[in-house]
Amino acid sequence: MKQGSRRGVIRKTHWFVCLFVWWVVAVFFYLFFSAKEGRLIESVTTSGLQTVLESAEKAALPLLELNVGALTRLAREVEAIDGVVNVTIIDHKNKIIAFTDVAQLLPMPATTVKRHGGASYWPYTMSDGTKVVCFSADIVFSGTKIGQVLMAKDGRATRSWTTIFFLSALVSFILIVFILLVAEFNGVRPLISAFGEQMRIWTGVTDDRADGREMTCPLCGCQKPLSRSFLLEANLDRYPIVRSTAETNQTARTVLTGGINLIEISRREDLGWLRKKIIHRCADIIKKLAGD
Repeated sequence: MKQGSRRGVIRKTHWFVCLFVWWVVAVFFYLFFSAKEGRLIESVTTSGLQTVLESAEKAALPLLELNVGALTRLAREVEAIDGVVNVTIIDHKNKIIAFTDVAQLLPMPATTVKRHGGASYWPYTMSDGTKVVCFSADIVFSGTKIGQVLMAKDGRATRSWTTIFFLSALVSFILIVFILLVAEFNGVRPLISAFGEQMRIWTGVTDDRADGREMTCPLCGCQKPLSRSFLLEANLDRYPIVRSTAETNQTARTVLTGGINLIEISRREDLGWLRKKIIHRCADIIKKLAGD
């Protein structure tokens, strides 16, 4: 009997090939989603820099004249742009002149922020947990800085592709493992039965009989308590089928260490006759149990 034909035995080569193919496909889709996310981040950054620079240019004259109404209307117009969640306009003394959400005031840019085209941008998490990208541009009039525009754009969409990939990878991995287990156990019901039996063994809740009877396991040849679960615990490769003997005082005795187990019998050509005998004997036992 070949090892790969036994139900419930993990075939390493089969699993390795399937999981390797899954890994290759996962890497391909990861590169695809990463490229998609990179293009989205670049798009958000480019549009945000352009918007904050245009807003700073429009706010120069109203800020110089301290026209709060005009600055407030400008902040509202910028906030209405798709993706913009907050806008704040401050003067050269960092005093807030106009804003769109007093509960979500934006932080001042630090020295570690990225700069491009006269504007700055950096990631930020707002007090309500929203992931945003902040932008900042100086308001300049006649070459003199008179204030600053702070703007935040929703950055959650830039992370959606990565989230989709990891969720898809997790679901597909679980599905592949489940399909492989079903194939190994030749169906869903045998898999559920084996899983339930193993859980009962791990938790110590078994259906062993209380009368203390034992039997010789036909699989491994050792003595075990008579129960419904003892056959599942048998290790076919642990106990040798053919053991060596040693002669002591002209008396042959069995050597407990060493010997030949089933897996070695299946590989050795000189023991082909024994392999056939075991298969025929197993067939006889099955017929006997089936009542034939």
